[in-house]
Amino acid sequence: MLENAPVPRPLFPMVRRPMVCRPGFAVLLLGATVAGTVAPVAGQVVRGRLVDSADDAAVGGAMISLLDRNNNQISRVLTRDSGLFEVSTTATGRYRLRADRIGYATTYSDYFDLAAGDTVTIRLASAVAAVSLAGIEAEADRRCRVRPEEGLAVTRVWDEARKALDAAAFTQERGYYRYEMMGILRQLGPEGRHVVSEDRNFERAYRQYPFVSLPADSLIAEGFARITPNESVYWAPDAGVLLSDPFLDTHCFRLKTDGSEEGLIGLEFEPVPGRRIEEIRGTLWLDAENSELRRLDYYYQNLDLPPGLERANPGGMVEFEALPNGTWIVSSWRIRMPRGRVEVSPFDSRVVTVLDGITEQGGDVLKVHGNEGTVMEADLGGRIAGVVFDSLRAGLPGAVVFIEGTTIETRTDREGRFEFTRLEPGIYSVNFTHRYLSRFSYLPEPWDVEVVDGAETPAQVNFAAPRIGRVLDRLCDDVEPPDEATTMPGGRVLRSHAILVGRVTNDAGDPVSGATVRVLFREYDISAFQEGSVVDRRLRAGRAGTAVTTDALGYYRACWVPVDTSLRVAVLDPGEQLNPDALEVAYTPSEFIASREEEVLIPAQQRYATLNLRVESKQP
Repeated sequence: MLENAPVPRPLFPMVRRPMVCRPGFAVLLLGATVAGTVAPVAGQVVRGRLVDSADDAAVGGAMISLLDRNNNQISRVLTRDSGLFEVSTTATGRYRLRADRIGYATTYSDYFDLAAGDTVTIRLASAVAAVSLAGIEAEADRRCRVRPEEGLAVTRVWDEARKALDAAAFTQERGYYRYEMMGILRQLGPEGRHVVSEDRNFERAYRQYPFVSLPADSLIAEGFARITPNESVYWAPDAGVLLSDPFLDTHCFRLKTDGSEEGLIGLEFEPVPGRRIEEIRGTLWLDAENSELRRLDYYYQNLDLPPGLERANPGGMVEFEALPNGTWIVSSWRIRMPRGRVEVSPFDSRVVTVLDGITEQGGDVLKVHGNEGTVMEADLGGRIAGVVFDSLRAGLPGAVVFIEGTTIETRTDREGRFEFTRLEPGIYSVNFTHRYLSRFSYLPEPWDVEVVDGAETPAQVNFAAPRIGRVLDRLCDDVEPPDEATTMPGGRVLRSHAILVGRVTNDAGDPVSGATVRVLFREYDISAFQEGSVVDRRLRAGRAGTAVTTDALGYYRACWVPVDTSLRVAVLDPGEQLNPDALEVAYTPSEFIASREEEVLIPAQQRYATLNLRVESKQP
């Protein structure tokens, strides 16, 4: 590991046990939910029904909390569609109920006493007054307040954020759903826009825990990141952390007045003055009309990073989404970390760390399935769409369109159309291939396409498939042709202007990628060698040739081979000598006769020839 070049690692404990998530290990973000109530433990029970005070209609999906005389939350549950609920406590005493309904004023019951073994039934009427955050402006006092007192606008916004966070924390602790999820690991360029690589994996599973952070006590005491010369580990807050007393006691809140997004109101938080540990600051964004929590944007501060990495602005995002029964999940998360590289300064020869790129890791919930069917389906996200045309400007079916540096690919339909979905904002290099191009091991030039955040229509890119003649004209553009014809001993001239292509498969017919194909041009000179009292007849030096490697589909391409000349072609075993000029005693004549070489001759009037090769599969 390079010194002073931290390797970023996001840490998200998974369902089974806490574990470190390294780049390359796809962490899937999932939400867990519950429908109905939780079986009570032995003790005192409070049952009831929540109704709308205006028309006595049942209110489902509201959070009912049992509070003691000090307003400590003892237990909580979401109401069913019928408005029914049940909470319990193991301690006797004086209690009251609180009903939280996002977008509406909080409702409290009167205090009541619970004696040992009591079961109490309470009918609770929810407040009618709707809470709207539209029109709220930051108070003139721009102080960042720890646990702001009632009556302030910042408190009003926090109360609505708290309701959603409380429901998300409850969902995180209690529920099960079946999820379809996608994990994402992206490597971006230093500017944070160009996608260098992207890996995805998918999973379908029943889960209980969604995105879960470390315990709040640990994060507040030890920090949200660990930075060392060899690696950097980052943690993000979940709903439980944001609601915890340790977090609320060490962070202050105020309304966001600049950079606010249309239709949203921001609740900023930052560490209280004097905290020097690795911390986070951020903004909770709420819908101003219905008071629903949309997402959290956060950034790290007090990081001990080399100066060259600070401009990556490490941080992340957590998105929240309500499900129909009132439960909430974290539907998407991202964490963004700088990737360093060590260089020697040309000015003073100092070793410095520069920003090599940005690593972004995250996960999305694509679908949530319950007993009632699909209860949530994510939108398609960023998209790229287009058409691949053939040389007659008709749609080319069966073309493989792919994003370079990623595993993302698709095939064109009968009309040559394609579309990529669920893409993050960024600049992607898009390319295509087709079987008629693959046999030449030829790829067209890619197109850079930018996916813009929030775009309503897909980014467009169309491709025109080249004619065979144009492919041949450009097939060996990346290989320098020989300057002039080569005169062989005896006066014969080698003219090298042909192209040899083919495919290497095994005896099962599967393509062999990464195989080395050697093409020898010159005829062999068989002469006598004397070693002590033994005379051998072996193949002398003086040969010329080239070696090429098969691509992922098993195709190879040898450029500028001679015409009207016998070409001997073989697939080499791993470790076999590649340089023809170094093979003075490579084969005896008997070995040559039994060799794996095949012979091909390309007439002068041809531009290319095809020779497919087959190798034996290695036995395990």
